[in-house]
Amino acid sequence: MLISTQAISLNYVKYSETSIIVKCLTKSDGLKSYLIKGIRTSKKKKINIGFFQPLTQLELDANHRNNGNLESIRSVKIINPYKTIHLDIVKNSIVMFLSEVLSKSIKEEEKNFALFNFLKDSMIWLDQSKKFSNFHIHFLIKLLSFLGISPDQSNQDLNGFNMIDGIFCKYDGSEYCVNGEIVSNFKSFLGTEFDNSSCKVNTSKKRKELIEFLIKYMQIHLPDFKRPNSLNILYELFS
Repeated sequence: MLISTQAISLNYVKYSETSIIVKCLTKSDGLKSYLIKGIRTSKKKKINIGFFQPLTQLELDANHRNNGNLESIRSVKIINPYKTIHLDIVKNSIVMFLSEVLSKSIKEEEKNFALFNFLKDSMIWLDQSKKFSNFHIHFLIKLLSFLGISPDQSNQDLNGFNMIDGIFCKYDGSEYCVNGEIVSNFKSFLGTEFDNSSCKVNTSKKRKELIEFLIKYMQIHLPDFKRPNSLNILYELFS
């Protein structure tokens, strides 16, 4: 079936000497993978590999057979082109990290307008913002709800957080129960928007501790989720 849909590129991998396989989150059908032949040759192509940089927003005309195999793209154009993300090394590294997180965590092969619009609006916000040091933390915490693993936000007056059950609790000293500054900083982001920057998390050390906490939480609750390789690069830039 030939369809036109908005899409957000998550990543691509090389396939043979001249082709790539692109993974996109589409507005119409959720997660889709496309085989694009010959795109890595020196000849001029209507479809350029630059279209598929991480989290680029696209308009696709594609053939969707919906049989579990690789789909094909007939035409593509960039929509909402970014003005700063690809020119700012820190923003670009944040996008690379989030792209890897999304590629490892999103498994849905059906439409999810709320998730799609969240990604779309988040990237536009990052592109336009000058104060974004905690953007990736906000993003990860908001993403949890779309992945179905958002923590129970009741009992925030308690000093501990049980990572297995996803609940605030009295700290009991067990392996997956945490307390202290990490829990306090985690609470400060819950229910907030990107432009509400947490004053508590204002150093690279605090950001690293909170991100490691969130990655561990995702590893506990998402099968096969692995620690992103791009995380160390992000830490270096924020150090």
